[in-house]
Amino acid sequence: MFILIWAVLWAGAVLAGGNFNKAGRTSMQFLKIGIGARPAAMGEAVIANMQDVTAVFWNPAAITGIQNGEAAFSYTKWFSDLNLTSGAVGYRLGSLGVVAVDYIALDYGDIQEALVTSPTGQLDTRTGTFFSGGDLSVGLSYSRMVTDKLSIGVRAKYVREELFTFTSSLWAFDFGSYYDTGWQGIRLAMSAQNFARPARWLLTGQETDQSFDVPLLFRVGWSIDLLGGENLLLGGRASRQKLSVNMDAIHSNDYAERLHMGAEYILLDLLALRAGYRFNYSEGNLSLGGGLKVESRSLQMRVDYAFVDYDFLDSPHRLSLSVVF
Repeated sequence: MFILIWAVLWAGAVLAGGNFNKAGRTSMQFLKIGIGARPAAMGEAVIANMQDVTAVFWNPAAITGIQNGEAAFSYTKWFSDLNLTSGAVGYRLGSLGVVAVDYIALDYGDIQEALVTSPTGQLDTRTGTFFSGGDLSVGLSYSRMVTDKLSIGVRAKYVREELFTFTSSLWAFDFGSYYDTGWQGIRLAMSAQNFARPARWLLTGQETDQSFDVPLLFRVGWSIDLLGGENLLLGGRASRQKLSVNMDAIHSNDYAERLHMGAEYILLDLLALRAGYRFNYSEGNLSLGGGLKVESRSLQMRVDYAFVDYDFLDSPHRLSLSVVF
């Protein structure tokens, strides 16, 4: 109950306006890109409404929903022809808990090299050569149920960013908790991401001036099922239709507080429709998407799609494939 009250008060503060932000203070910005089409379609309000392997990118505690084995892969056509790919595989170790490995890769593609000034005095300073760069994160997660309702999890990841001849790498850690109240379909969750030392690209004596913090994200969220059970607000049966509403509040070290809201409607446990909205963003507020589940005797597959609306940048499209085995 305390978390719900705190989340509502935070939502009021965000909607009331706090325009102050600390943009531009952190490096390795790819760590803030939402992974997975389902979370993106719901406005990234998901830490209390996901218990599959994709949860490693949001709240490592929530992977306790894996019953045997799961794998998920995602592709995003990002801005400026950048390509973002990710994948995760999780497996249950019986009563010991759940482990998962994951990766995120952002490819910058080929970039034309240009000088500050042209040696020949021409306006075009391009040299005719190309260089590239990219970001990489490789992680290992572990989560376990500590009670019949509460699970906790941790994720350790190696993070690397490279551009031209400059490279920086470090280790970072995520922590999370997931609590299913068992009452009225209400779930609560919290996560903290990217605990790490500052990143450095130039190894000289001026360590303070050449160190940059990574994005440190704190999330608290709740989710409620409104439709799909006799004890829920709108009743119904889960085999026919489900409806859930989610909200996440986010605090970071490089921006003002933000609020994410999302909803998911599932028909016949087969087709999913999703929508979300992110408050206190200058771009990418509205999101829409859907998913389709296909089952066989030994395999369950789900294909998800998400579209996030941007006004001045190319609106990214996300596509994900999840497999339960």
